[in-house]
Amino acid sequence: MARRNDHTREELKSLTLERALKIVKNEGFQKLTARRIAKEINYTPGTIYNMFGSMDGLYFALNAHTLDKLFETIAAPEQYPAEATISENIKTIAKSYMDFAQNNKELWLMLFNMSFPTKDKAPDWYREKVQSILDILENLLAPLFSENQTREKAIAARTIWSSVHGIYLMEQTNKIGFMSDKSALDMAECLIDNFIAGLQQNAA
Repeated sequence: MARRNDHTREELKSLTLERALKIVKNEGFQKLTARRIAKEINYTPGTIYNMFGSMDGLYFALNAHTLDKLFETIAAPEQYPAEATISENIKTIAKSYMDFAQNNKELWLMLFNMSFPTKDKAPDWYREKVQSILDILENLLAPLFSENQTREKAIAARTIWSSVHGIYLMEQTNKIGFMSDKSALDMAECLIDNFIAGLQQNAA
């Protein structure tokens, strides 16, 4: 490893994020502390606070990395052919989301289980990343809403996303087996079909 004065600020920030991500992936976000990261990068814990302002600042940066990966996973337009129905395209998002969570389990758990400040205190750039993911779902739902129904469309998108997330989380915490022999994807697809059918009926 390079000596301390061999790193520029940006190099050190990149190194810190790299080692922090490695800890989360291999050991879980519960093991992520300033002292542990400092040991990995051969700097003092204070250096981390100087770069990120606080551990929350570091957590936001790590979660931003995960959000970027999730966006790349579900944003590819070829996944949503024009000839597919709205329900089919949203079920594609649900499957992609579950696959992503399975392949990046510890990062996914950190994304939703870390305790953060209230939404209003989250950095604007962080909220924009979250919104960019929700925009994909809102765009697919757009044909079911008029131009003056932006609030209703946003609520519908968040309802679907939260429901799919909750179903998958129940599967990952071994709760679904007590109620059903169906998979999380089966249940999510059932929910999506019925939810979209209801929206289509309202739009008719």
